[in-house]
Amino acid sequence: MANKIPTEILTKILNNVQSTEDLHSSLLVNRIWCKVTIPILWELLLGQECCTDDKKLRKKALCIRTFISCTDTQARTLLSEYGFDLSSSPPQATFDYPSFIHKLIINNLVYFISIYSQQIIRPDQENNDSVDERTKSRILFREICKLIINRCSFLDYFKLARVDKKFSRNFRLNLDSLSSSTFLEDYKLSKVPMKNCERFTNYCDIIGSILELPGAPKVFKKLESFTLIINEDEHLICPLYESLKFICDNILNMDLKLNSDYQIRLLAKLISAQKHLEKLSVLSNATLNDLNCDPIFCAIINQKETLKILHLKQVKFNGFKGRSSPNGQFISLQELYIEDWRGLDDSGCLSLASTFTQLSSFHYSCSKGTYRYPYPQEFVVRVLETANTNLRNICLDLCLTETFSAILDYCTKITQLTLYHLSLERVIAILNNNFNELRIFSFSFIFGGEFDADLLLCQMAEYVPESLETIEFIIYNHTSWIFSANSLRKFFEGWCCKGEGNKKIIVKDNKRIVKSTEEQQLFTLSDEHFKVIDEYGVQFDIKE
Repeated sequence: MANKIPTEILTKILNNVQSTEDLHSSLLVNRIWCKVTIPILWELLLGQECCTDDKKLRKKALCIRTFISCTDTQARTLLSEYGFDLSSSPPQATFDYPSFIHKLIINNLVYFISIYSQQIIRPDQENNDSVDERTKSRILFREICKLIINRCSFLDYFKLARVDKKFSRNFRLNLDSLSSSTFLEDYKLSKVPMKNCERFTNYCDIIGSILELPGAPKVFKKLESFTLIINEDEHLICPLYESLKFICDNILNMDLKLNSDYQIRLLAKLISAQKHLEKLSVLSNATLNDLNCDPIFCAIINQKETLKILHLKQVKFNGFKGRSSPNGQFISLQELYIEDWRGLDDSGCLSLASTFTQLSSFHYSCSKGTYRYPYPQEFVVRVLETANTNLRNICLDLCLTETFSAILDYCTKITQLTLYHLSLERVIAILNNNFNELRIFSFSFIFGGEFDADLLLCQMAEYVPESLETIEFIIYNHTSWIFSANSLRKFFEGWCCKGEGNKKIIVKDNKRIVKSTEEQQLFTLSDEHFKVIDEYGVQFDIKE
């Protein structure tokens, strides 16, 4: 039966298999299945986020042994000269494994090399005393990067982020310095000895200069997803931005962290160069309050016809300053996520809010410490008014009077609503507002406020809409939330008789849920409560 499946169909099937264990099993079916599965597994190897599990990482790190087998004689000679024991890597491989790499998470390569190099660096190197293990690992990293760029036909996914701290703790032998410096500091080749130094020309930083490798422009031409989240060393990585803007114009997803004005200007040009950008996430370095993010916003406006998802966190907008406010609408933007965006009270931002006509999901939040900046109520209201009945998902961590009224007046088609710091009256107002399509309602009460939970449940039983399937209560410290089993029964009687489908209650708590009769208890459930829950068949979950 396995032999009768056409190769093209088999490839499509196995590409949709989620479990790597299942893919490994398919290797044993027959020769054809093996040939189809190998490329898929190797693409996942450097294209999926690695866990920090010691055993699994060490097993995956063996891929470096195979990569070494794929290197040419010149590279193998160089590695041997610098003390690498290559006896476990024969000078040939069954498949052209580097050609299967189309997704490259640089961190994965760092992890695997840091682990595997410990096994193949010979300790008895009389002629290489000046070359420390870090430098040897950097040399191996560079050679494998060259191998991948030279042999793969294209990369559609590229990511570089800070090295995981858990990994640094688990593998201290080669990574003592990673906890205090970035990946780029550890893997730049500035300390390579003079011997064979001509081989390292233009490679002081393999990442910043990766596009100078032969064939790299062609490989990166098809890049669709680009993620770069590091905290410093802009001078090492900026050459990558400068080169990419001339090579890549079809990136669909970008996830970026801003660290300097110079970097912002380069990234703005890279963003503007894209023809079909659909998703953009921008995080600004929270420790740098003076970054001028205006070029980024201008670049975002240039993408108003294609952008579908926009996430902005800790960014600062200084205003258009004489430039004309944006014309036209974001005709494709469906999801807008904003956290700690300063400058939203600028008149230019208000006009920007009027362009989000197709928005279906809107999230605005302020982290602790940023409430000292003015809450941009006018901007939020303008977004709600503009998107109007197109909005299906709203999440606001602060809901002032005008904002709350705008939700009631304009957003009557919402299916999921999350609001923080509500009064009892506002909870009932939401339920009594004819939100006929509301399926999920999440809310917390005014911080530290007192309310009658029994009264709330009884009123909710009367006003809860038929469409509501899930209610999430978000419990904060100092907010007492105690109710009787009888009140819970009354609520279920009113809720479960409305609409169809399973009902679900979620209690999300900051490790404050108790099951006792102690004073100062914040939330408690007795056996009677659970009997009522079981009687009505309501799914009840507690999340921390």
